[in-house]
Amino acid sequence: MKKTIFLLTLLAAFNIQAQSLKSMTDQVSDKVESADQGSFIDKFSGDQVRKWTKKLNLSESQQSQITSLVVSQLKSDKFQKIISGFTPDKLLSGAANKEVSKALNNDKEFKASMNEVLTDEQKEKVNKLDSKM
Repeated sequence: MKKTIFLLTLLAAFNIQAQSLKSMTDQVSDKVESADQGSFIDKFSGDQVRKWTKKLNLSESQQSQITSLVVSQLKSDKFQKIISGFTPDKLLSGAANKEVSKALNNDKEFKASMNEVLTDEQKEKVNKLDSKM
């Protein structure tokens, strides 16, 4: 009888330990995925703003404003769904950049916000670039 109680106690302890380990693994996995998305957003926004700065000759103030626009857009539910569709490896390797960039450039809300920051001359350049795509 003592052996049975001991075995049941041991089994219960093992089960509790396994559940605890599973929840810890899930938490770490969620944090890693979140960090990967955060790293992607930071890297992607920096790359986009550098690209637009080169093409549109953005001022420092415009760069700052557009960086904020890109980051807020990428943190929106719409873009979080797009970003979460990629594996962390694809996010960090840059394989997702083209698709996210295309979605961003086609987003009407983002375009309207960006137009508020750009000069008329820069808007013309953007329109020319859009017509080439």
